[in-house]
Amino acid sequence: MRQDSTCSMQWTIQMKDKQIAVISEKLNSHLVLFSSVEKEVAAVKQILGDVHCLVGEKENLVADLKDKVQRISVLEKDFVEKLNFLESKISAYQLELCSRARIIYELKNHLEAEKLNNSFQPHLEELKKTLLVKDEIIERLTSENQAMRLEVHNMEIALQKFQDLFSSIGHAGMKSFSAISESQDVNNEQLESIPGTQCGLANEHTSVTAVVKEATTQNVDHQLETDPSSMQVESPVHFKSGALPSPELVAANTETAGSLLEPKGDIDMGGLSPARPTDCLNLDPDTENQS
Repeated sequence: MRQDSTCSMQWTIQMKDKQIAVISEKLNSHLVLFSSVEKEVAAVKQILGDVHCLVGEKENLVADLKDKVQRISVLEKDFVEKLNFLESKISAYQLELCSRARIIYELKNHLEAEKLNNSFQPHLEELKKTLLVKDEIIERLTSENQAMRLEVHNMEIALQKFQDLFSSIGHAGMKSFSAISESQDVNNEQLESIPGTQCGLANEHTSVTAVVKEATTQNVDHQLETDPSSMQVESPVHFKSGALPSPELVAANTETAGSLLEPKGDIDMGGLSPARPTDCLNLDPDTENQS
């Protein structure tokens, strides 16, 4: 029994030893597994640490990117504002360039005109000098024309006074002048054929001139009594050395008194100007006899 029990005990002990050996192997395998798991856990922890580091870095990068995005948005606003400002400035520059181009075009035209003006400047100066000379000539001619008009007016007044003077002599005096002139012509024709009759002709002419002088003196005195101011106008007709007009001249002046005021009478009026008062009035007796 004891052997059986001992054998059974040994067998059980062997069985237990086998179980213990199996369990110890399992424990060893489990320990190896745990050690490998620990290694894997350590590796995973290291990987997780690396991942945490990467995540932190990525978060930092995201934060930096967010800051950069905000900066970009602010810069975009500034860029848009600057772009609008530059566009307005460009439009202003374009307007200024257009105005400057127009000014340059006007200046070019003005420069061309100035060049043309400078090219024609000598001709213009000559024309200006010519115009100045012509203006001086026109002014001189105008003043001379005014002086001539004044002289003509004075001559017209003098001729009117002459006409009044000759018309105041009267028809009787004119008839006596015509009769005396006719008798003088007849006597001249008769006495021209007789030699030595020049003294008689001179005496007859002296008597005729005395009669005419007396009649003229009476009319002049009458004219001065009625119009004393006529002395200033009639002063050019005073005769030199007592000479009087011939009867033919008196008759011609009486008949043509109205025609002396026409424009063609300027030449005749020049003969009666105060500068030559006796050119047609102071006639010699020989000239009257020859007529």
